[in-house]
Amino acid sequence: MSRVRASWSATLAGFVALAAIPCVGIQHGEHVTARKLLQGGRLDEAERLILSSAVHSTDAGLLALQGEIRFRRADFDGAAAAFRAAIRVDERCARAYWGLGRLELIQFHRNNARSLMSRAYGLDPRDPDIIRSYTEFATDPKSRETLLKNAIALTVNEDRQAAAASLNQLVMEKRLNGSPHGRLASGYRPYTVALKAYQPHGLIPAGLLTPVSINGGKILWLVLDSGASGIVINPKAAKRLDLDIVSETQITGLGGGAVGGAMGVAHTVRVGEHFQLENCAVEVLSGTFAEGADGVIGMDAFEAFQIRLDARSRTLELTPFESGPPEVGTGRWIGYDRTENSDQPSHAYGFRHFLLLRARVQGGQAGLFLVDTGSAVTSVARGTSGPPMGVASAMLLNGATGAVEGIFRISPLVLEVAGRTVGERDPVSMDLDEISRRQGVQISGILGYSVLRQSTVTINYRDGLVALGPRP
Repeated sequence: MSRVRASWSATLAGFVALAAIPCVGIQHGEHVTARKLLQGGRLDEAERLILSSAVHSTDAGLLALQGEIRFRRADFDGAAAAFRAAIRVDERCARAYWGLGRLELIQFHRNNARSLMSRAYGLDPRDPDIIRSYTEFATDPKSRETLLKNAIALTVNEDRQAAAASLNQLVMEKRLNGSPHGRLASGYRPYTVALKAYQPHGLIPAGLLTPVSINGGKILWLVLDSGASGIVINPKAAKRLDLDIVSETQITGLGGGAVGGAMGVAHTVRVGEHFQLENCAVEVLSGTFAEGADGVIGMDAFEAFQIRLDARSRTLELTPFESGPPEVGTGRWIGYDRTENSDQPSHAYGFRHFLLLRARVQGGQAGLFLVDTGSAVTSVARGTSGPPMGVASAMLLNGATGAVEGIFRISPLVLEVAGRTVGERDPVSMDLDEISRRQGVQISGILGYSVLRQSTVTINYRDGLVALGPRP
């Protein structure tokens, strides 16, 4: 690998002076305190503070904050009502338009989301959250560069992790110089990829491995992971791959720990015998992870296709959409909206590369569960409402950033998800607060490989659809 060209510490320091410029608007004490409580995950305290304010019902900022709290709780109808109430009080409330835009975006209504994000940005072009969301819809390279630089400048002192993520994106886009990222080079046609079982701890299957060749190198076996994005490999696998390293990187795990590494560009990535991408980001972690594999590949690498995963036959089928591939150069379905059709598979909510389904532990309340083929086990958040769950034993789970503690095996349970009832004989309970905080919404559980392998799984990133079908 070549030498790292950009350093977070050195590069981020150049944005500090810009970040000192004050943001638009004046916040009252209730706003500041409630937002800090929200950021710290203390949702009940934040909402009590807002509701106890004498000006709550006439303060657009507090109403928008209430909408953000309800969004975080996955109460999307309540969030929409609060955001609309804020706009009725003040039609120039940028955070309310941003909140409504987020609601449209997670439901794959991209045109509405773009319009609302544009309105929010026009009202407050110095809000880091609004800038980052608006950037997703900017296709002009120069505009994206300016937006990313502004996002870095406004977050470098208060949210270094967010600033570093924006810097990585900026450096990568400048390196590609307008070339499409992850461009499909092998033609928009059907593909079938033969997979093999991932069994790092004996005979129990923990996932599926995908054959991947980077820059024409030897075959690497990467865990097929719908809970990850892009390609992440360990240092040993990265040897002699001739990656063009462009920046440092950092990956945060389930428990909140982080591990460093480097971000590079692969000129070619071949999956299976025929499927090939060009100009792909590849992250190389500083330590070995994914025991028994060379790394992971996010299922969003195939987002231009309808994806069908059959664990029994160990095949990945990619079917082109009749409407054609995504807009050239973006890798995203900009301008394409999900159609509401009752006979479609279950509608998922999209949070970046995450797909979340409404599911419930039988006898309990519904919540959002992450569809995660890269997780060997199926888990529920600690404190999930439902029938009593007897704790059998504590266990240790290894993730990308090391061991994750505080995980307990619990009694078998039944899940109602995607129109089906599925049993889980060996579930676990764990703290999902950190992953919920990072995604900005309460995640009640993870549908891991232990459940997903019981069905064929069809994923449609264009429309945000997930179907669990019976095995053939």
